[in-house]
Amino acid sequence: MSIVNEPTDNWITGSHPYHTALGTVASGETLAARTPLGQVTASGKFVAWDPAATDGSEKAVRLSLYAVDASAADAEAQLIDGGSFNPELVVWPDGVTAAQKLAAFVGTPIVLQLPV
Repeated sequence: MSIVNEPTDNWITGSHPYHTALGTVASGETLAARTPLGQVTASGKFVAWDPAATDGSEKAVRLSLYAVDASAADAEAQLIDGGSFNPELVVWPDGVTAAQKLAAFVGTPIVLQLPV
């Protein structure tokens, strides 16, 4: 049995299914699909992951499932909270290092691995 709209571009690289959960993307964010997200501790809202931040969003904990436009107001969206994905297809922020990519989702149920 196949999941409807399952990506066919080697995005999913593991044998276990991916999972999503509803989350709030903070106002001011415009996210592409597959963007790593951090969660702001004070609000619980999700923003684009910033490894230099100090508000909780320095740890990548989710991925955007699809493009999300929260430029004018907070937006509810299904966010990926588990699964195994191709790191070459993640929309990494500019300037992120290889070491930061390797450590991005440590401690979460999101795994990054190349397709075999």
